[in-house]
Amino acid sequence: MQPTGFSINKESWMLLRDEPLYSARFIDREETDELVLVVRVEMLEWFVGMQPAAVFDFTSWRSASGTWVVTLSYQLRANFGVTQGGAFYLNPCNGAEAEVLRKLLLREALPLVFLSEDCETHYTVTVPFDSQVMESWRKQIEEIDCGSDGQQLADDWDAAFAAAVRELQLTDTTLS
Repeated sequence: MQPTGFSINKESWMLLRDEPLYSARFIDREETDELVLVVRVEMLEWFVGMQPAAVFDFTSWRSASGTWVVTLSYQLRANFGVTQGGAFYLNPCNGAEAEVLRKLLLREALPLVFLSEDCETHYTVTVPFDSQVMESWRKQIEEIDCGSDGQQLADDWDAAFAAAVRELQLTDTTLS
């Protein structure tokens, strides 16, 4: 296991206790470029030694009304049991989500913390990104225009974005 250079206090982990198993969450430390993906799992042993521990896919999509949605889907690879996965639907025009995307696209690898069901123990791996794949992801983000004035939206709920995610899920059943 390689050190990843981040720290998460136990109180932050305990917040994940209420989340469903296999629901991944980004931990984005403000005023740093640190970004970590944390997922609570049934059995840590199922993920020990898997290479890569996760596989990611990145897609940008524009709704009929012109709202952008960036989908980061993931599959967690286990050495036992069924492969688990999910997707993040990120609004590239939302300040906080745009910051997560910025930090993600700076990385050559993503620290991934598998957290035990009781949030008492964890297993940390680093998932490397292929440089050509990352370049493709960066180009997708560069093509996104968040408005004629270039301003990003506040970090509030965005009804147009929520509608665009629903439209995307209806359009592409592999993402829902």
